[in-house]
Amino acid sequence: MTYFFNEKGIPDKIIYYGLGLDVVLAKKLVNEEVHYTFKEGKLLSKLNKLSFGNDGDVYEYNENWNLTLLKEYYTNILVKETSFKYDDKNRVTEKTEYLFGGFSDYNPKTQEGKSNYLRGIEKYEYNNRDKVVLKLSYKFWENKTVEMTQYKYDEHDNLIEEANCLSYGDPNCTIKPLFAYEYNSKNLLARKYQLAKFSPNNTDEYYFYDDKGNEVEVKGIYIYPDKEPFVGYNYKSEYDRFGNKVKEQEITGNYRSIRFEKYKTQITQYDNFQNMTLDVFIASDGSYIKTVKKVYDYDKKGNWINMETYEGKNQKDLKLVEISKREIKYFN
Repeated sequence: MTYFFNEKGIPDKIIYYGLGLDVVLAKKLVNEEVHYTFKEGKLLSKLNKLSFGNDGDVYEYNENWNLTLLKEYYTNILVKETSFKYDDKNRVTEKTEYLFGGFSDYNPKTQEGKSNYLRGIEKYEYNNRDKVVLKLSYKFWENKTVEMTQYKYDEHDNLIEEANCLSYGDPNCTIKPLFAYEYNSKNLLARKYQLAKFSPNNTDEYYFYDDKGNEVEVKGIYIYPDKEPFVGYNYKSEYDRFGNKVKEQEITGNYRSIRFEKYKTQITQYDNFQNMTLDVFIASDGSYIKTVKKVYDYDKKGNWINMETYEGKNQKDLKLVEISKREIKYFN
């Protein structure tokens, strides 16, 4: 990976060299040379230069540098288009999505029949503190549905209630409460619970923190209509003095997996520059599910210029999977 910065230290271009997954031949890896081009710190395009024509994403902005249009290409074929509208406070008021796919007859130049590819529209309303209070989601599939989602906040702008409803055609349903949230004295999320009835059970989530605000425990209580509540899952985390998470353990539950293998514990190590050097995933019987190791070379200012990534089950069978290089120019 190569970085190019201007005299203000803002990136003008980033070039990534590596392998990517072919979206048509899903199991085939292909060489990529992806160019990220910026202007005033905003991403203008992300294109694979080893492919034919436009292959990647192209971004357009308005005079306030708000993203107004995102076009996604595959081998010079426009497959998806997302547009955004803003109010005079630069808040997103509408998001529209068209999905053309890789095999349609849509012509971006004439835009004939474009409405046939409309997949969704989202509209937003705000309160006087610039928080979203209502979202309307229109989905244009076989059946046109409209989902209304309402948000309520406390005096600290913390989200305290989420409610919604779903209707067909026009937004004429009755909004009903769905989730509620509670916070501690430091405005950190302390509890999330459900106001509606879910099947087969409702879940109350509780969050606990250390004196630095790091999340150290999450506990989920399963609530059934016909039996006593019990702990469905419980995760605990540990941090180093820099705030890096160094251990996460599943005390109760059996939900975490990599591919199809379950793991209970994740242990992470960092070097003196706070870059991750080792990440291991361990099953309940102590066996290793996956190990990721990173080896760095640093320049005199402590920025890494070469990073090698190794992966395997454990440290004995690690294999080199990626090499990243950075060329950094410093301006006085």
